[in-house]
Amino acid sequence: MFPVLLDFGVHNLPFFGETHLFLPTYGVLYAGGAIIAWLWIFRRGRSLNIPDDHLFNVCFYGLLAGLLGAKLFLILVEWRYYLNNPMEILGTLRSAGVLIGGVVAGAVVFILYCRRHDLPALALADAAVAPLALGQAIGRLGCFSAGCCYGAPTDGPPAVTFTDPVAAAQTGVPLNVQLFPTQLTEMSADLLLAVVLSWLWRKRVSPPGTVLWTYVLAYACLRFLIEFLRGDTVRGLWFGGALSTSQILALLGGLAAAAMLLRGRRQRVLESNHG
Repeated sequence: MFPVLLDFGVHNLPFFGETHLFLPTYGVLYAGGAIIAWLWIFRRGRSLNIPDDHLFNVCFYGLLAGLLGAKLFLILVEWRYYLNNPMEILGTLRSAGVLIGGVVAGAVVFILYCRRHDLPALALADAAVAPLALGQAIGRLGCFSAGCCYGAPTDGPPAVTFTDPVAAAQTGVPLNVQLFPTQLTEMSADLLLAVVLSWLWRKRVSPPGTVLWTYVLAYACLRFLIEFLRGDTVRGLWFGGALSTSQILALLGGLAAAAMLLRGRRQRVLESNHG
């Protein structure tokens, strides 16, 4: 709706020529969501007696990996376009990329760091997923402001209509067309998920990893379903357009999470029987 938060006009810059300088609303909201999640994870990590330097490093490297992973996944799913237009790779610096790709990349770096420094990965992950869901919700509000991740045309309600030509130029969102509000729908679901995950974490459910796998399963189901309501194709489509890259990853993640939750349930039953 409002893709540009601050507009600094067009300036002639060395090496770049005439360049339009502006502060994107999406970037501000994305950064704000990341900072809020970071601070919340810090507070929870301290309650687990994890040193501040490790908390800082695992958050920093995880966030950096998430940013790079989201953009790398975007390039991979649209590899034909970027192969024919290699200079457009620089344009990904202003784009969000594929969110689920960022989550996967961030998770890999998180696990590697925890293993290297002998940190309680599952306990810390349980503490981190509610802040992560909140950060994603704020990020989706940024998506809405920019017009990316837009929904398919609908007769509504619910429906939203984008009218800003800047949004269309940046994300390809159709203007003056009623679209399903996928960004707001996922934002609402992410907020609800953050509340549920926070409640589970405060209950100290066992075994460690239960809150993490609940997040993975819930988010996988949400993402798999909402992809059917999307109108863009930037996240890549497969099998004749039947499934997107995000849906394939969500399906794999959801199956893995369900298996781990069942394993945890059996573990609790065995522990109660022996108790």
